[in-house]
Amino acid sequence: MNENQKIMYVAVMLLCVALGLYLIIPKVQESYNTYKSIQEKTAKVQSTQKQIDDIKAQKAAYEREEKSSTKPVYKTDIATLDAMASFGIMFEDVIQAAKYNGLRLRSIEYAQNPPDDMVVQNILDSYNVCAVKMQLIGNYAQFRSYFEDIANYPYLINIDKISIFPYENNKKVLIADISVNLYAEKNDAQKQAYIDAKNAENQGDEAVEGSAAASAIQGAQ
Repeated sequence: MNENQKIMYVAVMLLCVALGLYLIIPKVQESYNTYKSIQEKTAKVQSTQKQIDDIKAQKAAYEREEKSSTKPVYKTDIATLDAMASFGIMFEDVIQAAKYNGLRLRSIEYAQNPPDDMVVQNILDSYNVCAVKMQLIGNYAQFRSYFEDIANYPYLINIDKISIFPYENNKKVLIADISVNLYAEKNDAQKQAYIDAKNAENQGDEAVEGSAAASAIQGAQ
């Protein structure tokens, strides 16, 4: 191959390379733009999916809250003046749920009409309230399952107070002081008894005030 042929060969090769680059560069740029567009669209899809997930989570939380707030209040068919008897099987349900989930019951006590409860403070004339105070022992999974059962209970109850601390000799074992407030609708006899008791209390206050006033008048004479 003589010198002219070599020059011609190099020129043809350079021309081919230039032509190839001319044809390839737009394709590369197009591919890069497509890649960037896919990335942007993927990010938008992920952002939209996150918004959807957040909305679903908010809806689920609202539905749980709505379900809890609209639960019926338990009412027994037993005609009794005993407020504690009006809770029927609710005591057993709360305790058996703990045992069913593997929790050990160390102690239990009852407190009727706890003064810090909103129902007691506002509508005690219509409802009986009882706080079931328990000390339970178990692990995290057992407590979680128990609280889920309480949340899904068909009648209105309220986990009023929770205090959980690990067992000193085994941190996997938890000890919890829990107060669950039970609610039951008063029957007609209980409502009337409550009204009579309040009237008697008010009359007693008036009598005391009248006696004090009479004593003051006599002292002034």
